[in-house]
Amino acid sequence: MRQMLLKTFYFLFSLSVGAFQFLNLYYIDVGLTVSQVGVLFAVGPLVMIIAQPLWGMLTDYWNAPRMTLLVMTLGTAATALFFPFSYEFTSLLLLNVIYFFFQSSVQPIADGTALAMLKDRKDFGKIRLWGSFGYAVGVLIVGEVLDVLGLHVMFILHSCFLVMALIFALKLPVKMAAKRRFRVREAVGLFKNPAFVLFLLFSFLVHLTVHSNNAYYGIHLENLGASVSLIGVALMIKSILEVPFFAMSGILMRRFSYRILLSSVAVIYACRWLVLGYSHALQVLVWSQIFLSLSFSIQYFASAAYVDDITPPRYRATGQTFYWAVSFGLGGLVGNSLAGWLLKVVDIHVMYQISTIVSLVAILFLWIRPKQIGYDR
Repeated sequence: MRQMLLKTFYFLFSLSVGAFQFLNLYYIDVGLTVSQVGVLFAVGPLVMIIAQPLWGMLTDYWNAPRMTLLVMTLGTAATALFFPFSYEFTSLLLLNVIYFFFQSSVQPIADGTALAMLKDRKDFGKIRLWGSFGYAVGVLIVGEVLDVLGLHVMFILHSCFLVMALIFALKLPVKMAAKRRFRVREAVGLFKNPAFVLFLLFSFLVHLTVHSNNAYYGIHLENLGASVSLIGVALMIKSILEVPFFAMSGILMRRFSYRILLSSVAVIYACRWLVLGYSHALQVLVWSQIFLSLSFSIQYFASAAYVDDITPPRYRATGQTFYWAVSFGLGGLVGNSLAGWLLKVVDIHVMYQISTIVSLVAILFLWIRPKQIGYDR
């Protein structure tokens, strides 16, 4: 029963995320410049840096993940409904701040809750694969709908799917333990763990490249003549192929160490950026999503399980949100900002060539051996 609830939640929540993947096209449609789009995509990660650790510590302090999920999800759904009425850069900027304050921590809190409910963290991928399936359905169906009804409809769909996901989240049989001792100093002390810090450095560099791609991949395809539907197909390919990779997560994690798995992630990312850095063929760029599906799925389940493995039980929600804040928050902020600056002076293909090098350099941090128990597990 608990696994079915988790699978349904991940499916519906990722369905809502998939419905929101055409946001960059909406920004261009209302007349924003490429530089302004870059700023808006950088604001979200900036907010994450503050919001994610805050929500994580509140969740651990209150020992109430369902309550925080309720507040965050409702806040996200309500804020999204204001986007269709906003056409100016300043109003969209404010909405992004509010939206990401609530939305950015839903996923890491949900991941921490799911890992706590599972008997074996190596089974996490089998649950998370339903998120990839939901995302694929979202981008495929919503892409078709938006081609007919217009980009503004995505905000209504996004909010509806979020509320549906929340209904199942509130039914999760989360065991409420006795009030746990929580100290902010000890939570922040996670950064004294060498293995955790080196892992964050690796994740930060990798996500510089990922977020640069996320912000401009759809626009790049559109500039080459792709329709919204084709862009949706490209996003769908990534997500649907994540399903078998997530299903294999248990086998991969029992067979290989975290360092091997994460190193392979960086290499696969580098291969993908290399293709985007030199090819102009739409079909090649669309099918290169296969590389992204493989690298993202391995990175997702390996990273979540690794953070869960090396953080104390009472600070696991905090650990997950610290990881997300550094990788998706700080990495997204710097990645989007650098990409926006780079595209003013160089072609997008050069940006992808640089991303190839950055991904490979990140591997070095995984092979520095800290004196930390559990690093090679």
